[in-house]
Amino acid sequence: MKIALLLEEGATASSVATTLDMLNLARRYQPDAGWQPQLYSTRGGPVRLTDAVSVETRRLPADLGDCDAIILPGFFAESLEHIVTRLHTTWRTVIGRLQRLPETTLVAASCYGTFVLAEAGLLNGRAATTTWWLANEFRQRYPDIQLDADKTLIDSGRAITAGAMTAHTDLSLHLLRRLGGAALARSVSGIMLVDGARTSQRPFMSVQKEYDEPLMQRAIEWMSKHIAQPVSIDDLARDMHVSYRTLNRRFIDITGMTPLTYLQALKIERAKELLESAPGDFEAITAKVGYEDVSSFRRLFKRSTGLSPAQYRRQFKGNTAGG
Repeated sequence: MKIALLLEEGATASSVATTLDMLNLARRYQPDAGWQPQLYSTRGGPVRLTDAVSVETRRLPADLGDCDAIILPGFFAESLEHIVTRLHTTWRTVIGRLQRLPETTLVAASCYGTFVLAEAGLLNGRAATTTWWLANEFRQRYPDIQLDADKTLIDSGRAITAGAMTAHTDLSLHLLRRLGGAALARSVSGIMLVDGARTSQRPFMSVQKEYDEPLMQRAIEWMSKHIAQPVSIDDLARDMHVSYRTLNRRFIDITGMTPLTYLQALKIERAKELLESAPGDFEAITAKVGYEDVSSFRRLFKRSTGLSPAQYRRQFKGNTAGG
């Protein structure tokens, strides 16, 4: 078994450590299987993950074709533009190696590491997931990929992709299941107290609330201020001194949502906060976010998060009351 972990500066330390810990445990249960990863970077030598953490790597070989599996952890970036810059600079050599891999090599990546696989063309025509907050940008940049950013993890055969940062735990566990079998995955998951049971990123998704565009920011602040009231988008447009049509167009251009859809997303965000932090039943929470029809808002909540209010509260607060 030859497994390569490809690193560059800024890779998330938690992803790297999770992979190394799981492979170390795999050696305990399958000592003869060769669960010893090779850590590679473009230049070799120490790679700084954070100010406090560095790892020693080997120089990236010219050919990775003898690897059974290649893992790419996520890395830190400030924006899509920053990711694209890193793809064209930091990750350029790695992408070239990936493009020459034989079809039989298993590749796996989480978070922004999925952009590296996509840039190399290894996800074209395949189902994949990525970090939820850049799903639209990923879809626009790579239209040939069948993106489902709701999913925490997707195995499309040759490629395994996972969502935002801690989904790398699910990725590493699934990789062990693919290469070492279900019994090995159960043993490792039992020691680490992880189960790979998360299937959706939706409960963790949140709506962006800060924009540089003045009209958008004023409109969002107005929505937040009136969130407990049954206001209409016509009310918002009137107070913003613009037409409904103009407001609708600006929201779609900047957020990808209509003003009504955005307002609903804000109300769901507030309901999530109340379910996590406040006692009381869902009827009271529904009133606090400006809805009169509890059943309607419950359906909207579940459609958005993938969980009923009671399930959400149990998962994120550990409280079985409500919903």
